[in-house]
Amino acid sequence: MDAGTAFDINQLPSLVLIRIISHSDPCIWSQLGNAQISKLLSTTSFRCAWVCQLANRSHLPSPVSCVNDIVDICTNVLQPVSRLCGSDAWLTDEFVRALATNRPLLLNALAPALLWSSLLTGKRSVATLVVQSVAGLDLTMLECQVVRELLVRQPSLWLLEWLEDNGVDFSQLYHGDRCFDMSLLTGWVLDNRTDLLGFLTQRNLQLPVRSLIDYALGVSTPETVEFLMTHGSGHRNALSWSDMLLMACTEASTRIDVFEMIVGKTEPNIVWTFAASCLASHAMLDDGAYKKFSILRSHPEAT
Repeated sequence: MDAGTAFDINQLPSLVLIRIISHSDPCIWSQLGNAQISKLLSTTSFRCAWVCQLANRSHLPSPVSCVNDIVDICTNVLQPVSRLCGSDAWLTDEFVRALATNRPLLLNALAPALLWSSLLTGKRSVATLVVQSVAGLDLTMLECQVVRELLVRQPSLWLLEWLEDNGVDFSQLYHGDRCFDMSLLTGWVLDNRTDLLGFLTQRNLQLPVRSLIDYALGVSTPETVEFLMTHGSGHRNALSWSDMLLMACTEASTRIDVFEMIVGKTEPNIVWTFAASCLASHAMLDDGAYKKFSILRSHPEAT
């Protein structure tokens, strides 16, 4: 090549270009406006090579010892690719298959992060493929911290169903309080997620109804309260609707529609007298006390 002749990088074989770019900063290359390079950056081959380099620079923890380790892998290895691509659309079945075929050790190292990222973004097929491709991948890793955090960040019925379909035994986790502790269940009550709570009750997992209502009565909807009471019946320490009425009267933040529903579940008796006294004693703290009292008084059999 003459000294005055400009070198055409497009003449380099694709594999050589991939190696050069993945060892440098692909973001700079993407700004060159070179059509061939832009096309190369969008290939699965390049993404696999770059992820490999990012993983090598990040000194991946082995083994993963906490959820923060998984988040760090996502931040240092997966997110740079998402920033270059403009989204996480690159994380596909094809990408996982390519790693499984050409870089199985890298796939094993990245598996917790790939699982975490794909489930948080709703990519069920990708998550399933990761589980199928990595022998011995335990979804209850880190004493179920991963399952718990996933359910906190992505409280979805499909996630519960996916975890169960892929070998998670919720009865063991539930009775061992390994991921369904009160903070998680209370959060579901606060968000009125009866679909999530229903998943548990359908598997004969008893909800701690009394504790949940203690924590969440003030913000629950009529539907959530009725759901909890229905699935708490027959259990030890079950609440009666009369119990609920007294609790609703002492909880100033109980919604009017919830209070009205609870009153409708009870019959006029001595409990109503106590309920009226509770409302009167809490009237200064409860803006809706008069309306709640009126609901009691408006009942045809009220005295």
